[in-house]
Amino acid sequence: MKKRRILIIDDSLLKLEVTKKALIGNYDVLTALSGNEALDILEKERIDLILLDIEMPEMNGYQVMKKIKSIELFKYIPIIFLTSRSDEESELYGFSLGAVDYITTPFSPPRLLKRLELHLSLVNQKNELREFNENLKQLVAERTSDLQKALFAAQAADRAKTTFLANVSHEVRTPLNSIIGFSELAQNESSLNKTRSYIDRTLENAGWLLDIINNILDIPNIESGRIILDHIPFELSKLLAYCNTVFSPLAGEKGISLYCNTKVYTGKKLIGDPMRLRQVIMCLLSNAVKFTNSGTIELLTTVEKLSKTSVTIVFELKDSGIGITPEQIDVICQPFIQVDDKITRKVGGVGLGLTIAKSIIESMGGELKVESEVGKGSIFSFSLSFDLADDSETTPSNAIIFNDHEIPVFSGDVLVCEDNDLNMQVICDHLLRVGITPIVAQNGKEGVEIVEQRFRKNETPFDLILMDIHMPVIDGLDAAMLIIGMGVKTPIVAITANILADDIERYEKSGISDTVGKPFTSKELWRCLAKYLSVKGYKSINKNYQATEETKTLRLLKTNFARNNKNTFAELTQSLDNGNIKLAHRIAHTLKGNAGQIGEERLRSAAAVVDSNLKDGKNKLGSEQLLNLEIELALVLDELSPLLADSRKVSKIEEIDITKTLEMLDELSLLLKNKDTKCLRFLDEVYAIPGTEELVRQIEGCKFKKALASLDIVKERLVSADE
Repeated sequence: MKKRRILIIDDSLLKLEVTKKALIGNYDVLTALSGNEALDILEKERIDLILLDIEMPEMNGYQVMKKIKSIELFKYIPIIFLTSRSDEESELYGFSLGAVDYITTPFSPPRLLKRLELHLSLVNQKNELREFNENLKQLVAERTSDLQKALFAAQAADRAKTTFLANVSHEVRTPLNSIIGFSELAQNESSLNKTRSYIDRTLENAGWLLDIINNILDIPNIESGRIILDHIPFELSKLLAYCNTVFSPLAGEKGISLYCNTKVYTGKKLIGDPMRLRQVIMCLLSNAVKFTNSGTIELLTTVEKLSKTSVTIVFELKDSGIGITPEQIDVICQPFIQVDDKITRKVGGVGLGLTIAKSIIESMGGELKVESEVGKGSIFSFSLSFDLADDSETTPSNAIIFNDHEIPVFSGDVLVCEDNDLNMQVICDHLLRVGITPIVAQNGKEGVEIVEQRFRKNETPFDLILMDIHMPVIDGLDAAMLIIGMGVKTPIVAITANILADDIERYEKSGISDTVGKPFTSKELWRCLAKYLSVKGYKSINKNYQATEETKTLRLLKTNFARNNKNTFAELTQSLDNGNIKLAHRIAHTLKGNAGQIGEERLRSAAAVVDSNLKDGKNKLGSEQLLNLEIELALVLDELSPLLADSRKVSKIEEIDITKTLEMLDELSLLLKNKDTKCLRFLDEVYAIPGTEELVRQIEGCKFKKALASLDIVKERLVSADE
C-alpha cells in the first residue's frame, strides 16, 4: 500500500527538518521553502495533506492557503497550520480560511502523528462518500431510465403511468436531494461531531431511497406473477411486535393511538415467508398512518381455524382515517393508481404499496378485502393459512404487544446478575418502572450463591434470572449451568451485547431460556418479562413525566460513563501488554455495551471491532483498530466532560434536619442490607449531605456492602455534629 504524501511548507530549514524527521517513517514527505515552490510541487505531485507555516516572506501562509483553495484541483486537500503563532485571532482566522486544524510549535511528534492520522481518515471517508454519491446518482439515473423506457414502450399513452413516473421522480429526488446535500456539508465540515450527524442523515435517506427502489423493482414480478415465497419457521408475535415498534413513533407524532391486539397462540412456529408478510403489514400500517389524522389505528389478528398441523389466521387493520368511496375501492389496488393526487402530494408515495400487498396476499392463497366509508375510516383484512412447525421445544410468547399510552405492571421476584455499574443501573431502572424490585449480584459467583442460599433454605425460588454473559470470577454461562445443576427451574435470560446466531446457540446449550440484546428498548424487555412473569395490570403513561425521567436517566448514565471510563483505554492496553486477553476482551465488551446504552454508536462500533478481534482468547487486533477506539473514546469523554461538574445542591451541616436525615439513612440502611434497588430513589437526598460523594457512587453502582460501610461513617459524623 502506498504511503500518504505530506507537503510541508516553511521557510525555516531547521523547522522543515524537525517536522520531516517526525513524519518520515509513516509518510512520504515533500518540502517547500515558499508558497510559489509549493504550487509548483502541487502541479507535478499528488499530495494528500499540507502542513503550512504562517510567517513566510513573499507570500505568508494565509495568502498561500487562499491561492491553493482558489484552484479547483487542489481545494479539497486538507491544510493544517503548523506555526509558532499561538494567539486566538490568528487561529480563528486560519480556520475561517478553511484550515482543518491549527497546531502550535513546538509540537509533540506522537500527537502530531495521531492528528494527521485522524484527518487523513476523514479525507478517506469524504472521498468514499463522494464516490458513493456519484455511483448512487448513476444507479438511480439508470434505474429511472430503464423504468421510463419500459413504461413508455408498454403504454405510451397511459396517463396513470405518466402520473406514476412523476410521483417516482418526486419521491426519489426527495431523499436523493438530502443525500447530496448532507454529503456536501460533510465534505466541507471541520467539526467531527457535525460530520457524524451529516453522515447519519445521509444513511437514513439512503435507506428511504432503497425502500422506494425496492418497491419499483417489484413491478416486473407483480406483472408476471412471479413472486417467489420462502417457507421457513417464524414467530408471528415477533413479526407483529417489529411492525408496532416501527410505526408507534410515527403514529405518536400525529397524536394517533396505535393498538395491536393479537390473539394468536398455537404453541408452535408458523411456516411461511415472514419477510413478505411483514412487507404486507408494514404497507397497510403505513397507509393507515398516512391517511389518519386523528383517532385510532388497530391491528387485529385472530385464529379462524386450528388443527394439529395447520392454522388459519385473520389479519385486520382498522383506522379512523379519511376513508374512500366504493368507486375508489375498485381501483386502489391497481398498479400506479392513487385515489387523490392532491392528498397523495401531501403524504407522499408512488402508488405501488397496495398493489404489491395485494399480489403477495394472493400468492400466499389469501384475498385482500376493503371496507370503507368516507370520513369514518377503513378496514383492510385478509386471512392466510400456515403449516405449523414440528418443533415441540418452541415456547411461544403470549403475543403481548404494548402500546405507547400504557406501561405494564409485573409481579415476580427477579435476580439480576451484572458486574457493570452502568448496565446494572439501566436494568434496575427499567424493572423498577414496571413494578419489580430486583435482587442484584455483582458477578456470576455472587448470583450462584444467592440462588443456592434460597435453595438450601427451601425458600421460594426466583421467578426469573437476568444474567449478563461476560462477568469476572464466574461468567454468565458457567453461572447458568451451576444454577441449573442445583435443580433450580427458574428461567434464565441472557442480557448481552453478543447476539449473533452462534452466540445464542451457545447460550441455549448452556440452558439459558432466552436472550435480550444490549442496548434494549423498554418494550423489548417487557415482551421478554411477559413470557415468564404475570402482568398485574397497566398504568397510564404521563409522557411529560416519562420524558423528564428518561432525560434524567440518560444524563445520569452519561455522567457515570464519563466518570467510570477515564482509564478504560489505559486498562485495555495494559491488559494487552500483559498478555491478559480475557480481561482485555471483557473490557472491550463492557465498553461496547455501555456506549450503546448512551447512544454513542461510533464508539460502540469501534469497541465491537476490538471485542470481536479479542474473542476466544486470541488477539487478532490491529494497531489501526486500537487507535480508532482510542480516538472515539477520547471524543466521547471530551464531549461528556461538562457533566462531571454535578449540579446537585450540597447543603451545609447546619442546614440539615439531623433527626429526619438519620431516619432517612436508617431506611436506606435496611434497603442496602436487603440489596434492594429502591435505594436508588434516595440518591438526591443522600447527595445533599456533605461528604457523601463516595456513598452516592457506591449506591449508583449497587455496591451494597461498601455502601453500608460508608453509610455507617456518615451516620456517625452526623450524630457527632448533633451532640
